[in-house]
Amino acid sequence: MWLGIALGVLLLIALVQCAALVALWRQFRRQHEGLRGAIDRYAQQALHGSTDVPTSMLVTAMGQLERRVAMLDLPPAAAASPSYDLAQQLAREGADVTQLVERCGLSRDEADLIVQMHSATR
Repeated sequence: MWLGIALGVLLLIALVQCAALVALWRQFRRQHEGLRGAIDRYAQQALHGSTDVPTSMLVTAMGQLERRVAMLDLPPAAAASPSYDLAQQLAREGADVTQLVERCGLSRDEADLIVQMHSATR
């Protein structure tokens, strides 16, 4: 008898969960269709040149994107600075951190690391 009641309760819970999932799915579909429609309308307006966005905002956004893209196009650090090669060679020849900072334009931490890695006395 208790087993039948427990089974009935579990079945009822499963049905309630299914109904809740269906309701959430329908709500999601309505929102998705609404967003999709708004995107389509905006795309059509953009194609026909009738957007509500001022041209100055578009120009500003384009400038920001161009600056970000330019930052991504920077050459790798090793290729951009041949002073690392010179610093490694000087460290092998016994130069100290101060000499690497002055001659190669490195920070003290960079020079210290290169001396640690490439010094002949390590």
